[in-house]
Amino acid sequence: MNLRDDPGIGNERTVLAWQRTALALVAGSAILTRLTVDILGWFALLSVGVAAPLGLWLMWEGRGRYLRDAGQSRRLQGRGGRAPLAVAIATIAIGATELVALLAR
Repeated sequence: MNLRDDPGIGNERTVLAWQRTALALVAGSAILTRLTVDILGWFALLSVGVAAPLGLWLMWEGRGRYLRDAGQSRRLQGRGGRAPLAVAIATIAIGATELVALLAR
């Protein structure tokens, strides 16, 4: 039996991992914004302004990958590393916001 023919749950676990990552980025940035808005003012919205759209895109991208790998979609687009790049950008935005808040105290 070929491993590609195995109907295991790896595809479902992968999409759930991407969804958890996206939710963690959005929730973390929202909490950070709430904690730093008194110090930074409107600049505190930078992290949530970057992480929320990227988190939504990650959820959409993960669902598209799931459908493609399950054979329910004919999407021929390659992965190309965009999802890990989105996670990195959101993480950098969250870190930069916290760094500015620490320096502003």
